[in-house]
Amino acid sequence: MFWDEVKKHYDAGSAHQFLLHFNANDLLYDDVYGYLPTKAYLMEQLNVLGCQLVLGYNTSQGIQLPNVGRWRNMQRMLQLDPREQQEETAAEKKRPSINSSLAFNKAHEDPFVRIDPSPSEDLRKKLNNLLHQGRTKIGLVIDFLEQLTPNDPSLSNVAKDESQLLFNQIQNWASDLGVRRHKHIVLLVTHNTFDIHPNLTVNPEIPMIEIPFPDYAERLRFLEHIYNASEDSPQMRKTLGNNQERESLARETIGLNLFGIHDVVQQAEAAEQKAGGAPLIRYKRESIKTFSHGVLELGETQRGPADDGWYVMQTIRDIADGMKNRDLRRVPRGMLLLGPPGTSKEYAARVLAGEANMTLVQLRYANQVGEVTININQNGNTYERNLNAGLNFIRGIAPTVVFMDGIEQASPHTTMNPEDHERTFPPALVNAMNDASLHGRVIWVGASQRPDLMPPIFRRYGIFDTKLIMLPPTDGGRVEILRIFCRGQTSGNINFRALVGGSRTDGLTWRDLFLIVQRANNLARRNGRDTFTEGELRQALNDFIPDYSREMQIFMGLLALREANSRMMFPDGLLPEYQEFVEGNRIDKTGINKRLMELSDQLGLDA
Repeated sequence: MFWDEVKKHYDAGSAHQFLLHFNANDLLYDDVYGYLPTKAYLMEQLNVLGCQLVLGYNTSQGIQLPNVGRWRNMQRMLQLDPREQQEETAAEKKRPSINSSLAFNKAHEDPFVRIDPSPSEDLRKKLNNLLHQGRTKIGLVIDFLEQLTPNDPSLSNVAKDESQLLFNQIQNWASDLGVRRHKHIVLLVTHNTFDIHPNLTVNPEIPMIEIPFPDYAERLRFLEHIYNASEDSPQMRKTLGNNQERESLARETIGLNLFGIHDVVQQAEAAEQKAGGAPLIRYKRESIKTFSHGVLELGETQRGPADDGWYVMQTIRDIADGMKNRDLRRVPRGMLLLGPPGTSKEYAARVLAGEANMTLVQLRYANQVGEVTININQNGNTYERNLNAGLNFIRGIAPTVVFMDGIEQASPHTTMNPEDHERTFPPALVNAMNDASLHGRVIWVGASQRPDLMPPIFRRYGIFDTKLIMLPPTDGGRVEILRIFCRGQTSGNINFRALVGGSRTDGLTWRDLFLIVQRANNLARRNGRDTFTEGELRQALNDFIPDYSREMQIFMGLLALREANSRMMFPDGLLPEYQEFVEGNRIDKTGINKRLMELSDQLGLDA
């Protein structure tokens, strides 16, 4: 629990000012008052620590004093106040009421609580005086910190206005031994640390502590709380279901905070439905996209085929077993899926997440999130700001598979010229990939059709050592794939081998075959039938034009094969243009390089 970290530092006397970040607007459970908004919860914990005067501040509302009556009204509005908590509990009788023993000039009646909320000399001096007296222990919560100390270089200049002066004062409090001696405590609260001035994030006197998303046990406890509070609402009890259904819902709501879970349950109750299913998935998808400012998208997970016919499954099941048994020697920090388009790289990521029982999210790049970017300071670092929020979210919903498609585009300034050395990879993403504490909690999965253009970080030792080479299937593979895609959709006998078993269809990928079946279906629908014939399938096949020339596909396939570092990581069955470079467990990478040079000249590319 994050509050234990705060208390540990405070009790040891090693810090008295803290930066709390990430899930800064949620419900947190207090043993006496139940579920409280984050700020109210923090105020009550300061009361438990022995602060005789607890107050809050932000630039919108100014100084605020805690009000238990408002807390109770909020709980009743959200239907979070069970009958057994409506009466004063024994624990509440033992705990002193917040701000009940003020001893400093009747601070609760002091006019400073009614001054203009904007930073001013009067506000700054009164807060400073409050923290430099020793008769009353003070607890101060400053939330929406990004409004007060934004990530703005001008704040580092010589103080010219009250915002800069208050910013300087907040920094000074962290190292003020007088404030520490008097046992005062200051909590700075923000959602995204990228939004606040970096001086506050690199100050060793201000520990940074993450308010995490709720884990499974906390989500289940919240659902039980709602259930117990719904004695007068039979529909709510139907919505939440029995114990097993609530446990399942607690698992499915990973990636939501408690406010989000509350919304999902309330919407299901209003629709007179069970909570979960498609509405929950839609809500999670939108919530994750909004919370990460479009940098992340929720992906679908699925289980792999029952047999081990697909060579990729051996690696995936090894990783899944390592996750389940917490044997991290079998779990890579990251893996690369390399090969031409349409060779099931995204499908492999979905299966990895499904087999390992992990959430799957896709990371979007700077050129993909323009429609939803948010940058409150307009300092030109929009994507980096949103990426920071996304990475915090990834940590919050772990265990997670993070899928990065087209990783050659991951740098904000990527070009297709491999000699362009100006490409920069986002530092926050570099730090996250190098974070050893995420091993076993986050698996970074990068997919590329042009590994020669990958950012250098993807070649660092120890991060992406596992490489799966995804190549177009051989004739036998095409026959089986087409047979699977056509299952339940055909009429009459179909000779799949005659359709795709010859060299004429070499190079067709999983995606190509899927599109061909889809188009055969459309032909049948035009003719008023629900199933298609061999003739319609052949017509769709003959009409199909691949996205890339055969030479370009071979070029991308050889680039992938050149990256292989294990014989287990690419299929036994290879098309002739790849097989000629493989003998047993050896790959002729010199020969591949020569062939790549020939193809690059032919295609007008640089290998």
